[in-house]
Amino acid sequence: MTLTLPSLNSLWQDFRLRWYFKFTLPAKTQATLYGVKLDISMLSPMMKNNILEGRYEFQERRIASRCLKAQDVVLELGGAIGFIGLFCRKVVGVRHHLTVEANPKTIELMKRNYRLNDMTPDVVHAAAAATDGEITLDVGGEFWENSIVSNSTSGEKIQVPSLSLRSLAQLLPQPPTALICDIEGAETQLDFSQLPSSVSRIIIELHPTIVGEQAVQELVKQVHGLGFRTESIEEGTWLFVR
Repeated sequence: MTLTLPSLNSLWQDFRLRWYFKFTLPAKTQATLYGVKLDISMLSPMMKNNILEGRYEFQERRIASRCLKAQDVVLELGGAIGFIGLFCRKVVGVRHHLTVEANPKTIELMKRNYRLNDMTPDVVHAAAAATDGEITLDVGGEFWENSIVSNSTSGEKIQVPSLSLRSLAQLLPQPPTALICDIEGAETQLDFSQLPSSVSRIIIELHPTIVGEQAVQELVKQVHGLGFRTESIEEGTWLFVR
């Protein structure tokens, strides 16, 4: 069989892609994303690729850079590996930033990244929920798959503390002015009326594929009812302003 030039090119591109994901990416241990240093040694090749290509948390970062200022007091729900928190503090210059993260293993990844940037996170080990107490967290294979609303029957399930928005806001040294939220569908479990009037911006990723379109629309209606308007929507990440 004679291979044409396009066929050879296709085979070569396929070989390069396989080599990249099998050998090149696993060898990567650090990355710098929009001025933030990240330890990626323990992440999957897929997540490493998203970071190295600049796609990780792209919408949240862009909205945060546009609407947050140094004087803001930020409450972040779902801190993950710490990128958004570090971007807010290191690049935007936000002085007060509290991160809420439910998975203790993810908190350790976050702390690594803060140390890499010569900073210390202000982090609370808890899941944001409607009420204070304890709740079940479904721990997925990737850190971004952790959720308290998952219907998955696989993976590890652990009990973690839960805190309401009212309780979380009281942990900040000053009343929060902005909320950042990416908690894999659990945003529909929150009571946004508990937010103090000082909060004027909400950056939130909504997850209709997890909770359904109706639940998302009910959340938007609730937020609008509190005096917020939809300022922008970027691929599932919404900015509400009041």
